[in-house]
Amino acid sequence: MPAYAQRRGSPTAAATDNTKPVAIIPFQLVNRQVIIPVLVSGSKDTLHFIFDTGAEVSILHTTTAARLQLKSAGNAFMTGTNNAMAKTDMATINALYLKELRLPYVKVYLENLSNLGPVDGIIGVALLKLYIVKIDYRSQQIVLYKQGKTPVNNAGRLLHFQLNFSTPVIDASIQLPDGRRLPGHYHITTGGDYGILFNWPYVDKNKLNTVLPTTNTDRVQDMLKVLYYINSSVPSLEMGGHSIAAVPVSYSKDIDDLGVFTEVAGSIGYDVWKDFTLTINYDRKELYLE
Repeated sequence: MPAYAQRRGSPTAAATDNTKPVAIIPFQLVNRQVIIPVLVSGSKDTLHFIFDTGAEVSILHTTTAARLQLKSAGNAFMTGTNNAMAKTDMATINALYLKELRLPYVKVYLENLSNLGPVDGIIGVALLKLYIVKIDYRSQQIVLYKQGKTPVNNAGRLLHFQLNFSTPVIDASIQLPDGRRLPGHYHITTGGDYGILFNWPYVDKNKLNTVLPTTNTDRVQDMLKVLYYINSSVPSLEMGGHSIAAVPVSYSKDIDDLGVFTEVAGSIGYDVWKDFTLTINYDRKELYLE
């Protein structure tokens, strides 16, 4: 007769107990990016990944993949910030470790990330959505909980969000220099090294390029081409009852991050989130700002 054994305690209770974190991951802020330490199977070296709620997939730097002797397991298409499609090799990491958390068989896209500085990869939503994610900028740590009810020790204000493909989108509004307020839907992009990055259709529709004074310009290499950004600022950004003054903003005619359900005004990045602790419950579409 077959015999079945189980660990002590209730498996059902253990599966739904999200009051204690499954991992606490320290991070560093480098060039306004959240950088976390990562270990992978077959290597003793600590790798450094950007932790980005705005990246829909996980990416491994091609140089790092070669060092790890990872072989391509086929290819797929990736979309850059200007919606241009690029054919990209893919590979599978047997196991990826975030401190005490082990993630088996992680699919990664192989891309040259040399323009991002000394990083080995990007952790995207494909992995983040498996957990409740708390990003504490003050303590510089990321706390991961099992899916379920958002932990009761969270003291932030609740905002419900929608998903644009896999990226959380919240409602917010900006104040223009002439005093007008413009509402919009914005991606939550912790890996964005900006305050707000507008989509060009939103800029063009609301004539922001004629309303916002130019502070300076940037020339940035994207996946496929060089992009030219115009930088400015808005008097304030309001979201979930919080008002943030003098927010830096950028836009480019090549930036159009399409919305699957509605117009997306742009993305909110590090220069805004750095003043908060964010708790993101992907399963219940809840964002707490503390």
